[in-house]
Amino acid sequence: MPIKAPPASADSSRSIYVVDVVAACSIVFGRDTLRGILKYANLQQDWLVHVDPWDTTGRHEEYPETDGAIYAGGGGDVYTMLLNRSKHVVCCEASYDPSDTPIVSSDEVAIGRLAADHLLDCGYQHFAYYGIVHGVIRNVGNMRFEGFESELKARGHDCKYVCPISWPSGSVRMARSHRRSLIEWLKPLPKPVGIMTSDDTLAFDLAAAIRETKFKIPDDIAIIGVNNDELLCEAATPPLSSVDVDFQRLGYEAAKLLDRMLRGDKISGSQRHIQMSPLGIHQRVSTSHLAIDDKDLAAAIRYIRDHACDPCGVRDVLNHVPVARRWLEREFVEKVGRTPYEEILRVRIDQSKRMLLQLDLSVDEIARRCGYSATSNFNRIFRKVTGHTPAAFRRSCRSD
Repeated sequence: MPIKAPPASADSSRSIYVVDVVAACSIVFGRDTLRGILKYANLQQDWLVHVDPWDTTGRHEEYPETDGAIYAGGGGDVYTMLLNRSKHVVCCEASYDPSDTPIVSSDEVAIGRLAADHLLDCGYQHFAYYGIVHGVIRNVGNMRFEGFESELKARGHDCKYVCPISWPSGSVRMARSHRRSLIEWLKPLPKPVGIMTSDDTLAFDLAAAIRETKFKIPDDIAIIGVNNDELLCEAATPPLSSVDVDFQRLGYEAAKLLDRMLRGDKISGSQRHIQMSPLGIHQRVSTSHLAIDDKDLAAAIRYIRDHACDPCGVRDVLNHVPVARRWLEREFVEKVGRTPYEEILRVRIDQSKRMLLQLDLSVDEIARRCGYSATSNFNRIFRKVTGHTPAAFRRSCRSD
């Protein structure tokens, strides 16, 4: 039986706030969001936190009435119960309505766009999606598809192939009752094809289905999931690429927003839905193939991605791939959508973003590691590409 917190006080000026946290800890979203929430809660001297990470259903009568609550998965009935039993609620899922209660969530559309960019950068010309919930509009998987499709269209492509199998529940995946239909959907897809799945669970499921066919990952079918659940991604054969979502920061910001509400702040307008940008792509074997027919162009792209931070310039690429500069420029623009120099900058900036967010290195050291001899040049180019200086980008993306 869960521990019962004392009842919430009617006196909002009291020094202790009772806070209930419900998180679906069977998945990385719930576990990491809970870590972020507790990181903030442990800094407070006036929060009494009630959390049971192993049970999010079937115990409604046991929930205490609380001053505040944070919902990070568990089902709509649990969410409704929290709304009825807590004075203030913050939700961590974008699929709910911010008019009911404030939401802090990942930017689901931006996640889809990032996945599309990655598959395009790998040279794929055909694209598919697995993870739509048919008959539902406001759903995380559908929002991610919206971003995926819109970015493909913005870059002159489209997503013609959407899996007709609605996002399979856990019991369906375990029984594999959908597996035959999934394989039949895969067979006629043009190859090579890049497929985005709505999360790593479906990416793992898709990889398992492909192993029952003659197709190879990533040569015939590339897969990119979402959430960067290391357990699932590394357990798959081959390991899966995934969009890295900073759920710990999401939980921290949700707790910080709830703290404002507990102290009497009115949350209105755009503040009722705060969206957290994804960190980037964690590339593994499932998208390691370059789907480009021309061997010289593929070799040039691979060289840039391996050596952009050495540093290297276009001349170094031409020394490695003996082609004419004019040919290289034309092929890059036609097949990649960028010049070779712009591709070098993109790789450097992507690497510097990861370092700024994940490593406690100085900006000077990051500039050096990303191939810049002068920090001033790094600052100037980073600001031109992102709109922010490296230091401002780090401040805006990190929790307090």
